[in-house]
Amino acid sequence: MLSLDKVKDFRVLLVGDGITDDYRYVKPRGKSTKANTLSVESLNRRETFHGGVWAAAEHVRGICGHVDVMTGRDVMKNTYYLDEIYTSKLFNVHELHRGVEEPKDYDIRDYDVVIVTDFGHGALTKELIERIAKEARFVAVNAQTNSMNYGFNMITKYLRADLVVIDEIEARLAAHERDAPIEDVILALGFKKIIVTMGANGAIGFDGAFERQKSQADKVTDTIGAGDAFLAVCSPYAAAGASMKDLLTIGNAAGAIKVGIVGHRKSIDRETLEAALA
Repeated sequence: MLSLDKVKDFRVLLVGDGITDDYRYVKPRGKSTKANTLSVESLNRRETFHGGVWAAAEHVRGICGHVDVMTGRDVMKNTYYLDEIYTSKLFNVHELHRGVEEPKDYDIRDYDVVIVTDFGHGALTKELIERIAKEARFVAVNAQTNSMNYGFNMITKYLRADLVVIDEIEARLAAHERDAPIEDVILALGFKKIIVTMGANGAIGFDGAFERQKSQADKVTDTIGAGDAFLAVCSPYAAAGASMKDLLTIGNAAGAIKVGIVGHRKSIDRETLEAALA
């Protein structure tokens, strides 16, 4: 197994969309008597988290010595209404806001790894994607499919990616292939090093040969940010030359930890990751 110390001195830049995740806890009261709507009672309890690229950066800080974040001007606010007892999401609302501060720019060439978390909210412009491709030493990318960009935020817009981490639906949409074996989908996408996560079915990686691993999750509390945690934690090790087997092991461990956390109450740290890998 790869030593976790191998990336402790790495300089990492995360580039992506800023997101706030607002969890509002309610008590479901059933169907409204006069409309086909769900009726809930407010409990006046809420938690607000920094999500998106900010949450991913916190995971990287658990294993790497220097981490910076470059994001766009706009911030997506996701408001989730959750059943307080089961912490299950009932419905959500999305609002794109203009941030109050001008985003800070960074010299991409100064970093060992650039991790792109593209949620499709506008931070990753065509010009920025081209700049990253030209200047980064190592680029790891996720282009997420979500309800706000479904079918319009494909990984194929990245002509250079030294590591791709996407989920199965993102891979199939990008390849325009619904039914083929996932191995054929991966080959059709044409990336030299790619991992496709498949939730409870684990993950499959390809770097010239295929490697599969089962999921490590025993209990799923909240799936938000699990794929981002996988990407964030395994990307520095990919840049350090880790094998695909090790990348899947580390990434699956990170994902398993994350699905046991409500929202972004905690991030993945070195100690928790070591315990999951033991």
